[in-house]
Amino acid sequence: MFYLIITSFLFTIVSAFSQGNAQQSQSDKFYFDAVLFKGDSINRYRVDNYIVFPYENMNFIYTNDIYIAKYTIQISAKDSSGNIIKTENIERTISEKDYYIAHGANADFDKLVVKLYLEPGKYIIEANIKDQNSIAEYSKQREINVIDFRSFNFAMSGILLLSSIEEENGKYKITPHISDNIANLTNGFFIFFESYNQNSKYDSIDYVWEIYDTKNELIAYSNRNRKPNTLAKSQNFIRIPPIKEMTTGSYTISLLALEPLNINEYSKESAIARTNRSIKYLKTFANGNIMEDLNLAIRQLRYVASRDEMDNIQSAKDEKEKQKRFEEFWKKLDPTPYTERNEAFDDYYSRINYANQNFKGLQDGWLTDMGMVYIIFGEPTSRESQFGYGDNKTYQRWLYGNGREFIFVDNTGFKDYRLLRPAIITEKYKYNK
Repeated sequence: MFYLIITSFLFTIVSAFSQGNAQQSQSDKFYFDAVLFKGDSINRYRVDNYIVFPYENMNFIYTNDIYIAKYTIQISAKDSSGNIIKTENIERTISEKDYYIAHGANADFDKLVVKLYLEPGKYIIEANIKDQNSIAEYSKQREINVIDFRSFNFAMSGILLLSSIEEENGKYKITPHISDNIANLTNGFFIFFESYNQNSKYDSIDYVWEIYDTKNELIAYSNRNRKPNTLAKSQNFIRIPPIKEMTTGSYTISLLALEPLNINEYSKESAIARTNRSIKYLKTFANGNIMEDLNLAIRQLRYVASRDEMDNIQSAKDEKEKQKRFEEFWKKLDPTPYTERNEAFDDYYSRINYANQNFKGLQDGWLTDMGMVYIIFGEPTSRESQFGYGDNKTYQRWLYGNGREFIFVDNTGFKDYRLLRPAIITEKYKYNK
């Protein structure tokens, strides 16, 4: 009888530089997943909460020749009325001697698993992180439906996404993928789940997986995967290959347990048990940047691409072809095509993110005159502000190292700065590091 033993937990994470509104969400500072298992308690069931907090998002303070970050994490289970049913509080201290590692040079992170034991019911599981050095706070939530496993002859746990499985001395080491986003797992991924055989009449179970889009249309499914069912608890994994039908968006992966039969046909109504979870396909490029809204990302090419280049991308016959042309455009600008990272892409959309956070007025920051100048030319060498004599208008002057200057004026008093001089800009963004 095959039995999967979790020897240790490694973690893979996907950064989330969100282009939904071109601003980085505070909740994207850490990664969180919550998965339901039966556990060993008679009347309570276990929710495993996986947390990954990257060093680059922590605030390290240098003291006594060492860099120290401190944060607290609170995991809470709330009922439908928002009442806290259970809470776990953990304090974490991270020490690092190397400045660059403390600032994310090696993409290091702190990881932990927090277990909550809950009675059957519907819950919101909330993870809150508070950085003790910067007092910054970040939060994420997941919905969990804790079922009463005792009521079923056969049942399944929630689904944990895995990026890889390795066999080591007859045991299996799994690498949880702590993100709904599976787009950059180019070789596919695995799903891990437990099955609970209380009084099932079957010595084996057939499993099939299905993937649905937001319109509840089936876009991919598997043949039957037969697994033994002789133990009270079995740990299983199934590989999900790359799904060519997936484009940017949200999906649901559903796992069905079926009576073992030597036919591929089945119906959802014949399932003995069923479990599902959300997944996303948000293509990441370069250093983890994610395009949640491809059409917005294409419109934002206005400061780097020509009109013909943008029209070529927009005229693609479908989203998949549009995404392909978008990637091809950035590949041409990649200063290091022999590496996975595209520095020009990272730099450009980081400037858009900065513009949205700092220059938003009557429209999104990337559309403002200040946003345009910042995205094309980067951070000025110096900025000067002054009030106009007699007109009560505020002026800003940006200076660059090549002697170039830009003057902006706020005509309304609402920080809606417009470019006064020069009257027009014809240059495009160029990566120059």
